[in-house]
Amino acid sequence: SPVEWTVMDVVEYFTEAGFPEQATAFQEQEIDGKSLLLMQRTDVLTGLSIRLGPALKIYEHHIKVLQQG
Repeated sequence: SPVEWTVMDVVEYFTEAGFPEQATAFQEQEIDGKSLLLMQRTDVLTGLSIRLGPALKIYEHHIKVLQQG
């Protein structure tokens, strides 16, 4: 369950999802599972210093899906 993920679990998830460069941003910001599930679209687009394209994909296809799961 994402709620119990550590920061490294989140990094591993995004690395395996094909976003290894962006995964380091989650590590730098110390985003764990609980934090990940609370993230809004603007947090991902502006708070992580990730390029727009990957940031949108990460939010729409991963974070939003995890939040609904």
